[in-house]
Amino acid sequence: MVLVFLLSVGDAVGATGEVPGGPGEPAILFTYVPPYGGFEDLRGQVWHVRPEDYMVAVYICVDGLWWSKPYLTEPLTPIRDDGSWVCDITTGGHDQDATRIVAYLVPKGYAPPPMSGGPTLPSELEDASAAKVEVTRQEGARTISFSGYTWRVKASESPLGPGPNYFSDSSENVWVDAQGQLHLKVTERDGRWYCAEVVSEGSFGYGAYVFYLASRVDKLDRNVVLGLFTWDDAPEGHHREIDIEFSRWGRTKDDNAQFVVQPWDRPGNMHRFNLQLDSDLSTHCFIWRKGCISFRSIRGHLLTSPDIIESWDYEGPDLPEPGNEKVRMNLWLLDGVPPSGDGKVEVVVRRFEFVRLVPVEETLWGTLKFK
Repeated sequence: MVLVFLLSVGDAVGATGEVPGGPGEPAILFTYVPPYGGFEDLRGQVWHVRPEDYMVAVYICVDGLWWSKPYLTEPLTPIRDDGSWVCDITTGGHDQDATRIVAYLVPKGYAPPPMSGGPTLPSELEDASAAKVEVTRQEGARTISFSGYTWRVKASESPLGPGPNYFSDSSENVWVDAQGQLHLKVTERDGRWYCAEVVSEGSFGYGAYVFYLASRVDKLDRNVVLGLFTWDDAPEGHHREIDIEFSRWGRTKDDNAQFVVQPWDRPGNMHRFNLQLDSDLSTHCFIWRKGCISFRSIRGHLLTSPDIIESWDYEGPDLPEPGNEKVRMNLWLLDGVPPSGDGKVEVVVRRFEFVRLVPVEETLWGTLKFK
């Protein structure tokens, strides 16, 4: 499938030359983090550097102590020509129980400090690396595989935001069906309402974030909110939060959709509209790049000739820069108030896709090609 957007000067899609992602600031990310207790390989991607000039130094933290991976005698992981890399992080002891994983993008020829149980990582790693990525795994946290990525399922037995609400990692609230579609559902058990949220293990940065929905999100209960967004736990840049949201916010006749760059209450940071669909299928996306965020809502999933419902370009003062933001999808209750209807609240996400943008030198129609 193909999704077409009008991109501003300096942006296009694809890989050019010998540098994955083209010119830009060096970057490293995790594309797959095995769940806590798992024995699969750690996978990642680097951008904007020549792969032959760099290596990846991976460390894991088990019971508060740091270890070099894959081995103390082999502390560096090579990078493939396309920028991808793979590291075996379960090569001894109780490596599968690591709660923190960090990877540094370091110049070839650099000898990273070996770690065989030290309590802290040497500060020289920060100075020597061109980029860094880190993830925390929780013991017992449920994860799912959806659209080729690993997602952590949020759970709480005390009210949390947004809402506040209770969130459940039960398969009644979050599951992937036989067709590979993600289901998010609000349920009531023993007098308590539980909401659903999934969080990507990896961070993506600049690029196109595309959500293919298979539910009539224009007909959500007035007390229900569906959020498709990025979020960084760190407060810098208003948590790097970029939102596509569907809700009437408790009002029966209000508009039911919005594009937002936080803070939402600053004039010019929110664009509300009324979404009207004629089928279960719709596509919603934003292109995040330096200087602009472009939002689109489209009828259907046939993207070669997109039927654009709504579009909005944001170039205001609150444009975030990439950090450790994750993709999140959640279905929750406004102020924790139960649904006003029959209580059946479920949304199906057929697919999520991320496409990285790279610079070009002229204005053109950008074409995002999907599998």
